[in-house]
Amino acid sequence: MTQTKPPLAPRENDPGPGSGSRLRAIIEHLPDGIVIVDPQGNIRFVNPAAERLFNRTSAELMGTAFGFPVVAGETAEIDVVQRGGRHVVHAELRVVETEWEAQVAKLVSVRDITDRKQAEERSRQLVAEREARLEAEAASRAKSEFLAIMSHELRTPLNAVLGYSELMELGLSGPLTDEMREQIGRIRASAKHLLALVNDILDLAKVEAGRLVVSCAPGSSKEAITSAIALIQPQAAARDIELDLKTEDGQPSVFVGDEERVRQILVNLLSNAVKFTKPGGRITVELGRAGSPVEERRLQGRTSNVFISITDTGDGIAEEKLAGIFEPFVQADAGTTRSKEGSGLGLTISRRLARLMGGDLTVKSKVATGSTFTLWLPGEEQEESAASAPSDAETSPGDLFDGGQQVTDVRSDRSAGLHVEGLADVGAALLSSMYTTLNAIIARVRSDPNLAMAAGLRDYQIADHLTTFLADVAGALMIIEESGGQHSKLLADGIEIQRLISERHGAHRTRLGWTESALRREFMIIREELERTVRNHLGDAGKPAGADVVGVLNRFVDHSEFVAVRSLDAARHTGSAAAS
Repeated sequence: MTQTKPPLAPRENDPGPGSGSRLRAIIEHLPDGIVIVDPQGNIRFVNPAAERLFNRTSAELMGTAFGFPVVAGETAEIDVVQRGGRHVVHAELRVVETEWEAQVAKLVSVRDITDRKQAEERSRQLVAEREARLEAEAASRAKSEFLAIMSHELRTPLNAVLGYSELMELGLSGPLTDEMREQIGRIRASAKHLLALVNDILDLAKVEAGRLVVSCAPGSSKEAITSAIALIQPQAAARDIELDLKTEDGQPSVFVGDEERVRQILVNLLSNAVKFTKPGGRITVELGRAGSPVEERRLQGRTSNVFISITDTGDGIAEEKLAGIFEPFVQADAGTTRSKEGSGLGLTISRRLARLMGGDLTVKSKVATGSTFTLWLPGEEQEESAASAPSDAETSPGDLFDGGQQVTDVRSDRSAGLHVEGLADVGAALLSSMYTTLNAIIARVRSDPNLAMAAGLRDYQIADHLTTFLADVAGALMIIEESGGQHSKLLADGIEIQRLISERHGAHRTRLGWTESALRREFMIIREELERTVRNHLGDAGKPAGADVVGVLNRFVDHSEFVAVRSLDAARHTGSAAAS
């Protein structure tokens, strides 16, 4: 028979089941901070989670005032300033009554809700940004519609003024004295000037509304230049300015675009050159073809491009003003005392027309020396094939792809004049310095005066997917050398990844309210920082030549910029359609 032992008697000072010691054992392992507060508001106990939340030890907290009135059944949110005052933790309090060490007390649960509050704040910011963007787009549409309507309405009376002034000048209303003829001539000149301004505003409204259509057909650069010079020659002669045209026999001159719009751009550029060149100066018009990438232009991956450059001997433009002269209603000669009249729309419209035709408009200038504006246009492919093969100077290993598909041979080929080696080494250097380059780009974007919208953004908002992009470009450089420049599935995948990143980047910048010029400015900073990294790695005697590597690198960045801008435009149009 088994003898049953009597139960052990409770030990002296053992609180027994349901007492504070068992409660202490439970709450010490809870993930939420637990604080026991006595009726006087002093802390009697804190668990390890509360120590981490307050960033203080239990010895430091015990006996101190909790500092927040607690009422049973209450739920509240407080901000906990951790030691040093550098970090603030958002916390949620829940209070219940309990018994602690045989005394009535309050158990305060302190839950860290910082992540949730930050997520709510980000959500509020996104909603505010979305509403602000919709309001801005609505205002922009209203402005464009107003400009378009008013431009049409203004042109009708202006044409009447011009018509009647011409009839009066012809003497149909009776004989005119010399003084009357001079006054009518001034009326007609002023009406023509006003009509030109109205036409500029109408063109800008059409461009911004996405309603301006340009044709895409072969055109003669020489004929466009000749007709533009014929229109501007009287103005140049009146100011004693010499117009010089430089073309070579047999020089390919066929472009693909809208001949009427090309003539409009050239007339605007020549008119500006005459306006800002002092009497006795010179304006030089040069026609040529370029088959290799040029750093300052942003073209759409074609193998042949026609350029028309217009160089003047005027006062030039300060470097800090170059980025803004293509913005609407901006002039280099700004302020209330400016000496040259105009709306500040000519260059804006000219660049947008050039880009609509697949080309670009670029500028180089030096104060007190003069300026060179260059119109780039897609070249006629058949003419290029009929022309002689390009020289070594016109061939660049930067032509890595056409539309992201074909890869040009960039092997060391001395017979072809190409010697591009060490790309893999440069790619490795880009990878190792990737975060340094990224931080430099973020700092420049945030501080750039032309990117004021980036000043308040966080680092991750500026960087976006740039880390992935830089890593992919570095990997592509390695693949190019290891594959000898031949077509590679890995390289095709890398270019596809870059395209996807660029599309997302353009859409992200649209959500942040960026403009096309701001996005292009950002890509200019990316190019400069990548080039800085490459040249720091290569040094003065590095291999391969810095220009060759930068050319290869810029082809990737150029293509990404083209995709990002296209994505930004598409996102804008989609958002406008949805809002309407």
